[in-house]
Order: sequence, then structure tokens, then C-alpha cells
Amino acid sequence: MYYLDNHTKTAQVLLFVFFWLSVLSLSAQESRFLFTYTDEDHSWFAKDAIETVSGDFIIGAQNDWGSESLLLKLSPDGTILSETPIMATDTNVLLCRLFRSPNEQEGGYMAFCPCKPSDHSQAAILFVWFDEALEITFCKAIKCPFMEAGDSFADVKFLTLASSIVATFTIRQNDVPIGPTFLAQISNEYEFVSCQRLDSISTVCNLFLAEDDKIGLFYSKLNSSHMGILTFDKTLQLIDRAIISTWTVPEGSNGDFFHYTIFDMMNSQAAMLPNGSYLVSAKLHENLFHTNGYPYKDDRSVVLAKYENDFHQPENMIVMEHMNDSIEFPSFYRSMDFRETDEVTGCDVYQCSILNELPQWGLFQPYPTGIVVTKTDQDLNLIWKKRFLTDKNYQPTIINATADGGCLVVGSIGDYQTQRFDVFALKINADGSVGTKETIVEDICPYACWPNPAKDVLHLSFSPDVQPAQAELYDLQGRLVRTWRNGLETLSLQGLAPGTYTLRVALEDGTVFTDKVVKE
Repeated sequence: MYYLDNHTKTAQVLLFVFFWLSVLSLSAQESRFLFTYTDEDHSWFAKDAIETVSGDFIIGAQNDWGSESLLLKLSPDGTILSETPIMATDTNVLLCRLFRSPNEQEGGYMAFCPCKPSDHSQAAILFVWFDEALEITFCKAIKCPFMEAGDSFADVKFLTLASSIVATFTIRQNDVPIGPTFLAQISNEYEFVSCQRLDSISTVCNLFLAEDDKIGLFYSKLNSSHMGILTFDKTLQLIDRAIISTWTVPEGSNGDFFHYTIFDMMNSQAAMLPNGSYLVSAKLHENLFHTNGYPYKDDRSVVLAKYENDFHQPENMIVMEHMNDSIEFPSFYRSMDFRETDEVTGCDVYQCSILNELPQWGLFQPYPTGIVVTKTDQDLNLIWKKRFLTDKNYQPTIINATADGGCLVVGSIGDYQTQRFDVFALKINADGSVGTKETIVEDICPYACWPNPAKDVLHLSFSPDVQPAQAELYDLQGRLVRTWRNGLETLSLQGLAPGTYTLRVALEDGTVFTDKVVKE
């Protein structure tokens, strides 16, 4: 059998030989740390993390070399407190998500673990409840009736409601990486209540709770240039559909073509804020073409966009500027999180992405990467933006906004060629500091500009410690067309011809930043 009952679970936990652990504690300061978990006999890829009621952190990881998963608990200063394996007989347990359990009698926390039987029989979902000490209190496995024998999971997303669990399952079928996607509802007794097939969806980016207890599903289509959001009622009946548009803008009179695309990526994410607006964190694909049709630039950045009533044009948008000769991707599983503050400021929004220095090979090379974290308010006014550079291949998977106003970034160190990964956790303070000498912290572009593309007005917002001096706008031929020295928060573009311009922002300390700005 491939389920895990209480008796086998207890025996396995007691007989489990604890992993060799190496903890790198780079800061003695409370609430900020860089933690690394190394186990030479396993390859742990971090899948999720949550903050406990007491302020500790729980990390869930899956072993790429074996059949088990792992729970780690860290204190607020980054010290490991406990660890617990999750294993099942003749089954690969692939931990996917961690939640605070809606059913207190079964334990305070819950892990969702897709299971792939070793005999290639029908796959299942294993529900594991555990308390704050990581002691497993209850387990239950249910077969997935919509999966054929031998099918495996390509991706799973979950959303916990008061009376049920809603989940999407994207299937790997007959060795095809992306198979059909199913939307299912699971009761509090952990049985499938309903299930429907979504043939038009190849990637589910996120499930979230929308207004009036509706269920939002952020998705993309394979090889398409747009993403969309589906809205379902409590019975999973489709009631609304919205499309996030592609922006295509002429590059000027020289015949060049500028293609500005919010690209379809599994790690893109959407969420609804407490005030009802939507935030989207996604990869931005940017092409410039010669008149003969051949591209002379292919760039990838990260965009954080805010939408109100529809998805045809964002109200505010930040394009994450990065270093030359690099590309940027949203974090793998949860690239954005927010935490409510008060009625005046609303909430703080955190976004995390991967900075890769070898754009021609994307994320699949064992070369150094950086971690980029941005903090804004709910209107996308920039609070701070940091780049954490390292000499290792750090791949952040999730970001959590924490109760102290900071955030926790969790991921894995390693590469995809050897499938060898260690777990890391980076705790960042509310002001963006981490207090580690080994991690170089560098500010990037201490301002944000929006909307972009813009019609008549371009808005700038600056970090609190930044003193702007002036802003200049240049056309494609390098000619200065406009200068601002006062009131830099609002720049008028009236009277300018549509096209692409270069914005040059100078600070009082002499630092200069440049951005591309599109005038509609």
C-alpha cells in the first residue's frame, strides 16, 4: 500500500536516522539571518515555508534523489529546532504545500503531499497534520479518481476554505510534461466532492480567494502571449473570465518593433489585496527587432502590476531593472506576498525574483545567481529594493511576509545538471537589512516609475533616504527633449510624440539611473 497510517508513521519516524546537518549562522542578531541546511546523502529542494503562531518558521522540502520529504523548523534567529521526515511505503512523497490546518483537532499545521506509487498504480494525495514541534498527529491518503494508472503530477496548487479545500492538478501523462489540468473540491472529511477538467489551461499560476468568497484561478496557456484569471463560485462553476493583455508598441520611425509581453510562466502569480485590487507578479519578455525581422535584443525582466476592475491595462506597474548581461525571473512557487498594516497604509507587498547572469542559458546552469527583493505599499510605491549577490547558485522558491514587517525568502542552492540541492532561508528585516557580512547587499534603482507605457503623465516615487536632483528625457536619437528639476514625483509627457524614450534620473549624490519609457 502507498498510504501512511499512524502505526507505520510512528515506526518510521522513530527508526529514521537523522540527516547530517550543517547550519551556517551568519548573524547573531535576532530576526535576521542566512541559514543553510546541507545533507550529502539527499538533494533537498525547498517547496514551501510558513511562519508559525509563535514566530518560528517551518520549511518543507522534497528529496530529488529519493522518495521522502522533510519538515524543518527554525527559530527567529535561524537556529534549527527540529526536523521530521515524511515517508510512505513503496511511494514517492512529494511535499507540495504547507498550511495552517483549518481543523484544530488534527494538528496545527498541514502538509499536502502528492504521492506517486512505485508500482505505477493510481496516484494519491497524502494529507499530513503536525504540531509546532513537527510531531505528526494524523495522516490520510486519498486516491485521485481523475488520474490513470501511471500518471504523475506535473504541478499542484491548493487553497484552503472554511468548509473545503480547492485544488488544481496538472498531470504528467505518458511522459508528456504538461497534461490536462483538473480543478477539484475536497471536503473536510478529505474526500473528493467534485472535479472538472480544464482543457484550455496548461499552467495554473495561483489559486486565491476573491471577493464574496469566489475562487480566483490565475492561469496561462502554453506558447501563448497572455495570461488570464478565471473566477468560480463555491460550487466551482465558472462565472467570469478576464485576460491580461499583451502590449505591443511601435519603436519609432526607423521601422524597429518593440514587443512587450507579460509572459506565460509557471512561477507567475496573482493575488487579491484587502482593498479589492489585484496584483500580478510575472516575467516580462521584451524583444527589439530589426526592420528585416531579426531580433537584436531579447531581454527578460520581472513586472509587478496592479489592476483594479479589469486586466486590459494596469493602474500602476513596476518593471524590475536589473544588471546588464543578466535576466530576471520571478521566484518559482510564490514570488509575491503581502501583509496588512493598518487602515491608513493598507498593506506592504513583497516580491522576490532570481537574477541570473547567463541569459543565454536561463535557470539551468550551475552559475552564481542573485536574489532580488522589492518592498512596496499597496499602490506599488517603492519602499526599498535590494539585490543580494552571492558566489553560489541561489534559487529562491517562495517569499513570505512576516509578522515583524520583514520577509522570509526560502529556496535551494545547487544546480539542475547534477540535481544536487541544499536548503537556504534568508530572513530580511522590515528596512531591508540582513546583517550578514557574507551576503553583499546592494540597492538597485531606488525609485519606481509608472504607468509604463504612459499617456500624458509619468509618476515617480523614491525611497525615503533618496534625494533626487533632476530628470531628463531623451529620444531614440539621443536628443534631450525634456528636463525636470522640481516636482519630480509627476512628469508631464504632454506634447511628446508617441514612441520609446530614455529617462535619466540623477540623485543629489551624483548617482544616475536610466529607464526605458514608452509614450502612448
